[in-house]
Amino acid sequence: MCTVKPDAPGRAPKGWTRLTAPSGRGQLYVLRDFTSSHLAPRDLYVWTPDGVDEATRLPVLYMQDGQNLFDAGLVPFGVAWEADASLSRLIDAGRIAPTIVVGVACTEDRFAEYAPALILDLLPAPARQAVVDAWPGAPKSAAYARMLIEEVKPLVDAAFPTLPDRESTFLGGSSMGAVVAAELLARHADVFAGAALLSAHFSLLPVTEAEPLPEGFAKDVARAVGLFARRHMPRAGSHRLWLDRSTLSIDRFYPPSHAAFVEALQALGYAEGDDLSVRAYNGVGHDEGAWRERLDEALAFLLARA
Repeated sequence: MCTVKPDAPGRAPKGWTRLTAPSGRGQLYVLRDFTSSHLAPRDLYVWTPDGVDEATRLPVLYMQDGQNLFDAGLVPFGVAWEADASLSRLIDAGRIAPTIVVGVACTEDRFAEYAPALILDLLPAPARQAVVDAWPGAPKSAAYARMLIEEVKPLVDAAFPTLPDRESTFLGGSSMGAVVAAELLARHADVFAGAALLSAHFSLLPVTEAEPLPEGFAKDVARAVGLFARRHMPRAGSHRLWLDRSTLSIDRFYPPSHAAFVEALQALGYAEGDDLSVRAYNGVGHDEGAWRERLDEALAFLLARA
């Protein structure tokens, strides 16, 4: 059992480096080249809101593609999610409790790490092989789950003032990061209370607007996604799920798989507006700017005060 006490507010825990939060709100820290026994090293980012002291324990949101969350200078596309600003707005408005954000950076093996083994196992052999061929080394989602549960979460709980219980621990991600977040919730419903899935890329293949999914693949993957949800997602009653998509770019290929996912969740008892929120955003595409613009809405639902 870990007995390390969190450091005083504003002072970086041992091994962590304090950065400047772009919004000027809260405290941002980074742990460079975090070493896992399961996967390649990566950076970890942690943002804590204003007003945290040693006596305060806070919920935690674990986000994938952590390098894209805060500083636009770290993002290849030059646009960050501005998660520190989003959380600060929601906290100030009293819509959510003060919450810590953990950003787990991706690596060069991003797609292999995020490729969902539980869904791939339900695909017909040719469709499964197409995904494995597209992402060499896939799927590594089971190893990714072990890294997050066995290594990252204990490390964060030891260094920061977290509430480590299931009711206070959430997931989020976009595109393939949303897909692996869904699988993390399915594998560890006893650890996480919900997930925000933005533009969940259940299409699985690296499609473009000019090169859509192979004939028949959309039907195969929609069936697999529906079976995955029915067999592995937690029943309604103690979890919350946000699922969205855009209407442009590759998001326009998502309706079949998203519909299958939602139908399965409803069969598990989830109800729109209660513990499930499904949205489609017109006129925007598949990019950090689009996700930034709807992050407030997604997190207000996921992290809503009881």
